[in-house]
Amino acid sequence: MTSLQPNFEGRLLKTVFAEGIPDRVPIVEAGIDLSIKERFLGRPIQHLADEIEFWQQAGYDFIPLEAGLRTVIDAAIHHEQTGRFESEKPDPAAIAAAKSFAIERLSPLHLTASGPTGDRRSWAPAGKGILRDMADLEQFPWPDADDFDLSALQSANQQLPPGMGTLCFCGAVFSSVMLMLGFETAFVEMATETEFFQRTTRKIVELQYKVVERLVRHDLVGGIWVNDDLGHRTGTLVNPKLLRKYFFPYYHELRRLTKSKDLPLLLHSDGRIVEVLPDLVEIGFNALHPIDPNCMTLQETREIVGPDVCLIGNLSLTYPLGTGSPEDVARETEALIRSAAPAGAYCLSSGNSVPEYVPYANWKAMRDTALRVGAFPIGME
Repeated sequence: MTSLQPNFEGRLLKTVFAEGIPDRVPIVEAGIDLSIKERFLGRPIQHLADEIEFWQQAGYDFIPLEAGLRTVIDAAIHHEQTGRFESEKPDPAAIAAAKSFAIERLSPLHLTASGPTGDRRSWAPAGKGILRDMADLEQFPWPDADDFDLSALQSANQQLPPGMGTLCFCGAVFSSVMLMLGFETAFVEMATETEFFQRTTRKIVELQYKVVERLVRHDLVGGIWVNDDLGHRTGTLVNPKLLRKYFFPYYHELRRLTKSKDLPLLLHSDGRIVEVLPDLVEIGFNALHPIDPNCMTLQETREIVGPDVCLIGNLSLTYPLGTGSPEDVARETEALIRSAAPAGAYCLSSGNSVPEYVPYANWKAMRDTALRVGAFPIGME
């Protein structure tokens, strides 16, 4: 098995920036269910030090953190169970007020349910969301960028082992609009380009940009990862013209910010987004995730984006991770690495994240296989 020593710059960033061949294929996840992390460690994760120890011992080169408006939205939807660590401290008053408003609006929708084994599943608001009209837009206690607690970054700066870095999930705007308005409402408002949609979008863009602006000044932030789902199984969620008009100019500004600090800009987007891949390349995204094989193939994606964009993901959450055996996972993981990784600019990841329905043995088979066969040159061991 290859080295577990983290190497954020020489392995992960080298791959994300498509600057050559690292020692092994980096393994990456946007989030991993708490039960899996705790089982791997053999104890509860209660502090940032526990979180860091999991990601290090599991062979990842970074710890994922989260900041900005999505922490408020996700708290209302997922009840803090996002799979990413935020902070050990209580929320500042402004953030607590925003979360309370969001939770009050979404709780009656019963978006979270418990399964027979005690596991919890949450859904995004399909109809109405947190904001329902112009009055809500004015009444929502919008926090300022400075209200978000970034103490986890400072704490991590003191606790990260040598060679390990951070990627910060922040800056999402399209998904924030959908989640705050509710999917159905958001799509209708977008399609008709109402004042409500436009003002909400401007408000979100302004806030999220300021949060990213604050983050890139922090020495520990090693990259900005935008969590914006733009697609469904067969195409983009809205007409690409709307994305280009209201959201992609903002992405350009994010890239300007990150480039000024020599930081990578990554995008997470579910669904089939082939139609806008040229736009994303032109904007300057360094990496795209998760290339869900139920929606897109790595080959077609690579043909469109070229060799200088890192691709992350493509191991299906359905089969093998969700419904296959550990042996199935190991076989599919090895095949994926051997086909996708030899030229570099590829990181292994699930086709989304690792939720609670992925068996522990399957996640571990993916991780173990990547560490076993991912050393360069691929296929020469």
